[in-house]
Amino acid sequence: MKQILSILLVFLLLLSCSASAATYSNDPDAINESAQSVVLLAVYDVSNRLISTGSGFVAFSDEYVVTNYHVIEDADIIVAYTDTGDLRQISRVLCADSGRDLAVLVFDAPSGLKPLTLSEGSEPVRGEPAVTIGSPMGFRNSVSIGNISSAEEDEYTGYIQFTAPISSGSSGGTLLNDEGEVIGITTAVYSDREPTQNINFAVSSSYVIEMYNAHKEDVPVPLSELERIDIKTKVENPANKVDPNARDVTIQNVAGFSITEVYLYPDNAKNWGKARNVGGWLTNNGQIVITMTDEEVAQDTLWTLNFCFLYQKRNYYIDYSGLDLKEMLGRTLVIRMEDNMISVEIE
Repeated sequence: MKQILSILLVFLLLLSCSASAATYSNDPDAINESAQSVVLLAVYDVSNRLISTGSGFVAFSDEYVVTNYHVIEDADIIVAYTDTGDLRQISRVLCADSGRDLAVLVFDAPSGLKPLTLSEGSEPVRGEPAVTIGSPMGFRNSVSIGNISSAEEDEYTGYIQFTAPISSGSSGGTLLNDEGEVIGITTAVYSDREPTQNINFAVSSSYVIEMYNAHKEDVPVPLSELERIDIKTKVENPANKVDPNARDVTIQNVAGFSITEVYLYPDNAKNWGKARNVGGWLTNNGQIVITMTDEEVAQDTLWTLNFCFLYQKRNYYIDYSGLDLKEMLGRTLVIRMEDNMISVEIE
């Protein structure tokens, strides 16, 4: 009997330890409670056209929504869809910083939603669990779980790298630690044409706390005046973090020979558009800078780089299709030749 009682006691102790070890990342009830404070944002321009969707979350009080700056560019009215599908309208912004890609919006009326707690404690540690809640591709308040990959301030200037999967539409959502506190605002995904390993980035919550505290007494302005209150903090972007203000694409030739007839055009274009600012030949070790228009940047299409070069007395035309303009803005397309093979890399 004593042996049975001892085994039973050990079993109960193990159950007790297991229960006490429960954390936010493995507590569905706690995660679903947080989701009540996360919203899907549908962004409309002055012509009442839907121009983008993204994510946001209630913070500081039930009046405010935190999101990314790039989600709300060109907005006139924003409709926020709650976790239960209720609608809240947003037409004003309290403060914004395009450099750090942050904005604090103001509901037209108090939302009644519980604000999430933003972490003011220690910096996230590599390897610790992380939870994201957002609306990738418009799927409202999807949850994903992963780990913190890196949080080195000097390398990413406040960007937190994490593995929890996110996609387009997750921008402005929450990155939460294992205490259920918001440690970051999900912002960017590293993406190229090769398989990646969930290399994602969030802006540290410390910056939005700092911005809010500096501007909480300000009078909110209409979304149409967003640019007027933009702080424009200059920060270094992580690899492949898109600068929402970038409009230039640089083409650099290090192939060892001159190139001519350089074209960069949308894949669905009826006619090739010769790249602007090309004056004659693109010599070896030379480069050109192409400034894209706002209309081109707004197109949801892939692009093709086409160029011609003379090699061993023959003309060669090279096409590189399927280029994502958002990946190229503010970066350099480097044309190389190694072992008689031409390559184009985005750097």
